[in-house]
Amino acid sequence: MGHSPTIILTADETMMSTYRGGMFLGFSTCAPQGILPDWLFFYAFAPPVKREKGRAVYSDLGLRTLEASFIRDGFSEEEVAVVHPLDFKKMIGDETRIVAIGAHDPLGINPPTSTFVDIARTGPPYNRIKFLELMRNPLLSDATTIVGGKGAWQVSDPAVMEKLRIDHIHMGMGEISMPRACRQILDGEDVPSIIQGEDVPVDRIPNILRPTIHGLVEISRGCGRGCAFCTPGSLRVVHKPVDHIVRDVEVNVRAGCTSALLHSEDMLRYGSRTIAADPEKVVSLVDRVVAIEGVESFACSHIALATAYHHPELVDQVSERVLALPKTSWIGSQTGIETGSPRLMEQHMRGKSLPAKPNIWHDIVVESLSHLSDSGWVLACTMVVGLPGETEEDVLMTQELVDELKDLRVFLVPMNFVAMGDSGLSLAESFTMEKMTPAHWALLGSCIEHDVRLARGLRDAVYTGSWPLRVLGRYVSEKLIRGGEEFARSLKGGTSPPEYSSSTKSYLIPDL
Repeated sequence: MGHSPTIILTADETMMSTYRGGMFLGFSTCAPQGILPDWLFFYAFAPPVKREKGRAVYSDLGLRTLEASFIRDGFSEEEVAVVHPLDFKKMIGDETRIVAIGAHDPLGINPPTSTFVDIARTGPPYNRIKFLELMRNPLLSDATTIVGGKGAWQVSDPAVMEKLRIDHIHMGMGEISMPRACRQILDGEDVPSIIQGEDVPVDRIPNILRPTIHGLVEISRGCGRGCAFCTPGSLRVVHKPVDHIVRDVEVNVRAGCTSALLHSEDMLRYGSRTIAADPEKVVSLVDRVVAIEGVESFACSHIALATAYHHPELVDQVSERVLALPKTSWIGSQTGIETGSPRLMEQHMRGKSLPAKPNIWHDIVVESLSHLSDSGWVLACTMVVGLPGETEEDVLMTQELVDELKDLRVFLVPMNFVAMGDSGLSLAESFTMEKMTPAHWALLGSCIEHDVRLARGLRDAVYTGSWPLRVLGRYVSEKLIRGGEEFARSLKGGTSPPEYSSSTKSYLIPDL
């Protein structure tokens, strides 16, 4: 091998996949081991990204932004490489000094993963398994290791860092602080074990240089609605210029990626400096993106239901433009319902309904999702179960709301409350299945019943590829759907499934 890169940027295998082209299939890596054989799971849902000469052709957006930041700050393209863990043996060599690992949910304790693991109890989650496998790779032993990303808080305890041989944790935004810290490490200077990032002005966020998974590009940062259980909700909202966003999309298109997936906490509020939308700026952005030669499909990572409710005409304008693309038959996104209880809204997320008051949240959810569904959107809607102070009445109000959504094309994703380390409820007690009441089990059963019915209708559009892969995807998905239907029937009466109550093994707590 020739000269090895000085700095390797990487992530565990569950983050280094295009998930067979399905945006929602990325959630499959939150699943626990044991439902399917490992080889079948990764072949069907999360095969490795394409690689050329040891470098990942497609990568997580965070790693691509970091890669561009290093190049901007004076590192050469030969010194920095984004690498899949399968290529460590090929790429890590004598000249490799630093391995920086991006982490979304390294220990598998964030809400989606912990909920799936706690329900199924078939094994630890795949994201945890692959992160620990990465950190224990002997090829990392001679390099300085840095773990960053939104899940870095999970491994920031000194005892955990020692067990996993993590030299540094980077917290927060890294476009400025990471290149600086790595230069200091290379120069032999002392760098603290916890590296604190800093707010990054928009003009200091570089354009990506190489393509991202699913064509994901960032358009905004922060949310500003201030939900206590959430982390982006407390960040100041900033928007990238349209020209910057277009350049990022063009990088993906030139690499053969025909999808544009716009990332923000609320795409419908792009360009706005207030809680209300600025429709002109949103429509201008969408017009510029769909006009890029080579873009055939469009989606966005998140929208806020309050924005859709207060600006239905904006939903219509976006839908009309996006659904005209040749490979966009529906518009995928995620959003948060969280609860049907105005009381919990008032207590933990007063800003979520703005500019309306929390007492009409039920109407906001039903009317906005009805309009979005009629306009060609398919949304994954999260709900938080077990928020601090939740009562039986709160759960029943959420059940009533779910019942009103049964005819809509929305996935309902109830998740247990997790006291995340950088949220406003970090000191609260997390919710686990042991605390479930009959009302909780019935709510979970209703959501699963709804979701498997919708999944059966959408699976052919979600699972793409050659005909053998589509056949395999249909077989695996049918197996999971039938299992989900049976599971839902056992829950809707308000009782836990027999296999759950007799289980003695919980995989919620990582075994390090």
